[in-house]
Parts: sequence; structure tokens; C-alpha cells
Amino acid sequence: MRCVGPTLSDKELRDLQDQYSFNPEIEERAEFYNLISNPIRLKIIHLLREKEAVCVCDLKDIFGVTAAAVSQHLAKLKAHRIAKSVKQGQTVFYSLTEHPFLSLIPLQ
Repeated sequence: MRCVGPTLSDKELRDLQDQYSFNPEIEERAEFYNLISNPIRLKIIHLLREKEAVCVCDLKDIFGVTAAAVSQHLAKLKAHRIAKSVKQGQTVFYSLTEHPFLSLIPLQ
């Protein structure tokens, strides 16, 4: 099959090029989907919804991965403002923020 186009007018093409050339909302949403495409990060989000605040030590035991791996996942969630941390003594507890994109993740 060959394309016989363009089928849109020059004005329609320019308007659509302008609309889709730089769209921060779409870019940010794509980054969010990329972020949660990792099973461990998605599981962390679901767990933090349930437990509200959990430390790295508990997360590593729950998911059977190293503390370093959990820390890297949490750092990515924090960098995208999905998770936040609070230090209590020597323990750091992680919880979810009120990020609007979290509503895109269905509850389990």
C-alpha cells in the first residue's frame, strides 16, 4: 500500500505540526508512563498507597531485591515528584505525593 497524501491541507499540516511539535503535557505523561513501566516501581507505588509510609529495609525484603536497587527506584520516583521521604532518626520513610498523574494508575 502506498501513501497518496498528504490528504490534509497545508494549513492543517502546519497547525498539527505546531500542536504536536512541543507539547509539555504529552512529554510529561510519556515520562510518567516510562517511569511506571518498571514492575518494581509500580509495585512500590501500589504498596505506598496501601501502607502510606515504608522504609527501604522493608521494601527490599518485600520485593526480594537489594537496598541499592530499591534506593535507585525510589530516587527515580522522587525525581519525578511521585514519592517523598521523611527521616525519623536514622530511618528514612517513603510515601507518595499528591501528584496528579497518580490518578492514572488504577487501584489494585
